[in-house]
Amino acid sequence: MNAIETFALSKKYLPPRGLMALLAKSPVKKVVTAVDEVNLKVKRGELFGLIGPNGAGKTTFIKLLSTLLWPTSGRALVNGYDLTREEDKVKSSIGFVSGEERSFYWRLTGRENLQFFSALHNLSPGIAQKRINEGLDQLELTEAADNMFYSYSSGMKQKLSLARGLLTDPTILFLDEPTKSIDIITAQNLKRFIKETLVKEQERTVIFTSHRLEEVEKLCDRIGIMKKGKIIFCGTTEELMKTLKTPERYRIQVGDLSRDRLTKLGSEHKLVDFSIKGEKDSLLTLEFSFQNGNNPLQGVLNDIFAAGGNLVSCSKKRLSLEKMFTQILLRS
Repeated sequence: MNAIETFALSKKYLPPRGLMALLAKSPVKKVVTAVDEVNLKVKRGELFGLIGPNGAGKTTFIKLLSTLLWPTSGRALVNGYDLTREEDKVKSSIGFVSGEERSFYWRLTGRENLQFFSALHNLSPGIAQKRINEGLDQLELTEAADNMFYSYSSGMKQKLSLARGLLTDPTILFLDEPTKSIDIITAQNLKRFIKETLVKEQERTVIFTSHRLEEVEKLCDRIGIMKKGKIIFCGTTEELMKTLKTPERYRIQVGDLSRDRLTKLGSEHKLVDFSIKGEKDSLLTLEFSFQNGNNPLQGVLNDIFAAGGNLVSCSKKRLSLEKMFTQILLRS
């Protein structure tokens, strides 16, 4: 059932030394642990988000799973293949797309670039042409396919990078900040393609990293949070709320009730983090929290109706992933 399993996977390295340090025979700097004994399971057909602050080890971890780096210790299974013992089988079943792609040839067209990389993957001409055409069509690049790569916008370059990642028809895709440096509309279209086409329709497994936490929250089935090379949380956003013991918060919009009456109501029910927003008494917004199963919502609504108030809306307000992310980093 799992597309990826890691067992105490680690990567350590020595920081680079300048020429002067080598000539002066200065002491070797402390070993850096980029990935620290990570144990992780990603299900097949899952859109898994990997987030963390800069330097947390996200890109290094993905490069390990993509065979671009060799682990220092531990092991991993990628699509059922051992990462170090079956490297060729791992490579043939994955695709890697980076938001900082620099390996395209600028004086070749988009199509010629894809033809070149399909040859590197030893694809037959017939299969290569079929997959190139499919990728260009799916990512709306067909009209620009015969234009020089240097003429492409940032969004088009990113789309071509994804088309290249799909050349081998991988069952697992690693997308490292694929929406970086592209405009909002292009990013929305790209995210829709990832979620609807790659995951839902084609049932691929996608590991997605981004510093834009709002897109991770909307896109991903589960998230993993990295800090200093370790996974400090893995699960859904609802499970993250439970882990943080974040109080649930309600927002009630009320008409035909005065601010004074709402203030009194809040005091009577001893509402936690109670606030009233709105400048006019004709339409006010009441917000409050509750914890430990002590939910005063029904009593509050009953008193609003009894006082002649008009209930416009009532909704549960959840903390954003950004706020929960900040909280768990500070606690860990």
